[in-house]
Amino acid sequence: MEIFFSVYQFCEPLPAASWEPPYCAGIYAILVRDSAYKPKPYRLIYIGESGNMSQRGFWRSHHKYDSWIAEAGSEDELYIATYLMPDVTPEGRREVESAIVTKYKPCCNN
Repeated sequence: MEIFFSVYQFCEPLPAASWEPPYCAGIYAILVRDSAYKPKPYRLIYIGESGNMSQRGFWRSHHKYDSWIAEAGSEDELYIATYLMPDVTPEGRREVESAIVTKYKPCCNN
């Protein structure tokens, strides 16, 4: 089942430790389980964009990785959902990223 942020339909959140990044441009959401959130029990802690999510070890080498771990408690508590945008320019991806950050104010995006 998918998860929505604003009007954008992301794939079902997957445990980050077993997630295989797609060889594709898009938006990624870093999440933690939180039963207070409905209809899906996930809280958005970071939103970002990438021209190719399979590059550079992607999420473990991300400059916010330590913030994500601090928020989640451990890597086992992190989840990732993606919104693929293969034919969208970097500016278009940043526009979507900015709109989601503005609306949801993820704690690790500051």
